[in-house]
Amino acid sequence: MTTDIESAAQRKTEELNQANAKGAALDAPFTRPFEGFSYLKKEWVDHEDGIESVVLHMTLGRINLPANWNHVESFTMMPEWGTVPLRRSWVVRLPTHLNVDERYLFHYYFQARYEDGSEKVSDTFTQLIIPKTVEYIDHSGTCSHILLHWSIDGWTYPQNTELEVEGIEWGDEFSVSQAPYRAGDRLYERGRFFSMQRLPAPRRFYATIWAPRGSTLNYCFVLVNTDADGNLYNRWDNNCGNNFKMTI
Repeated sequence: MTTDIESAAQRKTEELNQANAKGAALDAPFTRPFEGFSYLKKEWVDHEDGIESVVLHMTLGRINLPANWNHVESFTMMPEWGTVPLRRSWVVRLPTHLNVDERYLFHYYFQARYEDGSEKVSDTFTQLIIPKTVEYIDHSGTCSHILLHWSIDGWTYPQNTELEVEGIEWGDEFSVSQAPYRAGDRLYERGRFFSMQRLPAPRRFYATIWAPRGSTLNYCFVLVNTDADGNLYNRWDNNCGNNFKMTI
């Protein structure tokens, strides 16, 4: 049996597709291997009583093309109990590429279901997702790994992205692309340590993240040193406790 939420979602999909009747059909999105995801927290605040649940509906699309709601994904948002008014949230996992495009559109809307069986559907929102390169200059020449610890628009959902050093190619035996498969492997860490010794200081580390254009990136760095035996030692660069900020 079709639920009220499914019915409203279908109506919304039909409404949006009719409005975009001239749009081309899009392929389902996918990500390139080993490029990972970005995570974006979406929030809803109950500004009235009687809301039973809220569903986030989303789809991804190419720039200059209308949204194709045939590829909609729907998620029931999680209540954050204890917040007044009640706040609900869901963390969206966004790919680094939509097919071959590194810039794409993120379309979404909210559907609120009330205890009396009624429901409301919000306007549709669209954000442009773009890449942003972040770098760190290691003047000491002692870092073997650097992690970017970051979140969008406040520390709503922190995540880590490892930077690569200029001079080691992605996919190389001692590239950070191997790190997820060789965690705790001292042979890998020793090999990376000696590979780093051949690179002149200062060394540039860099990574690319994906986020909505106009959003604020909050970030700091975890600096990892490796000794000749492959042992790791961590320290933070968080701008003396103030962290760093950047507009995407």
